[in-house]
Amino acid sequence: MKVGVIGCGFIGPVLAKTIEDWDEIDLVIMYDRSFDVARECVSGHDKMEMVEDPEDLIRGSDIVVEAASQGAVAEFGGKVLASGKDLIIMSVGALVDGELYNRLKAAAKGSGARIYIPSGAIAGIDGVCSAAVSGITSISLTTRKPPQGFKGSKVVADRGININEVKDEVILFEGSATEAVSMFPKNINVAAIISLAGTGFKETSVRVIMDPKTSRNTHVVECEGRFGKFRIELENVPSFTNPRTSYLASISAIATLRKVVTGVWIGV
Repeated sequence: MKVGVIGCGFIGPVLAKTIEDWDEIDLVIMYDRSFDVARECVSGHDKMEMVEDPEDLIRGSDIVVEAASQGAVAEFGGKVLASGKDLIIMSVGALVDGELYNRLKAAAKGSGARIYIPSGAIAGIDGVCSAAVSGITSISLTTRKPPQGFKGSKVVADRGININEVKDEVILFEGSATEAVSMFPKNINVAAIISLAGTGFKETSVRVIMDPKTSRNTHVVECEGRFGKFRIELENVPSFTNPRTSYLASISAIATLRKVVTGVWIGV
């Protein structure tokens, strides 16, 4: 199998350097807007190569992993699926755009391709999907991250918050997942995943908290419905190079690809 990876930030390289050792993987094709970054990523790896044209990546791959940005989902997602290639979406917040999501689903249906959405930095998505079958009456997410996890956030900048001087927790947002995903495009993919698995973006409640007393990215999901109720809490270690991203998110992409490669799915 040949795997294309769009994006050489944190998730893309972690995924690529792990799967290249799998017997089932023949080649990993990398693309990034920064050719130098992509070139450095594949350097010294026999089963990895970089391309400067994303069309070459799509043509040469059996499955494509988007690990770049919400914009990359909109730019490349439809092309990947229309070509009959399966697509793994990491920047799932892009799917808050219902029109885009419908276009991607239509492209997949038309070509017979599949869309895979890993669980990312959260657990219990299988339970949310199951609960949604019988009906969810309420579902909420509380996300708590250290100040560095919000570096570059427009919301933080607009409120004049200096992340190096925060002493007490600050509630940055309370509202629907629709608003949360739009306001925190690099911080809150978890809200998008829960919304897609459950009752939708508008019906999913989200709180986003900056907390200088924590060193981990914490997510608490509370769900109630005809099935009963559950509460899931995770304390994720931030990625090595990008505090906005949890390490669990990158390895969830690897776990998803392992299911695709082996044909064995557990917990779905």
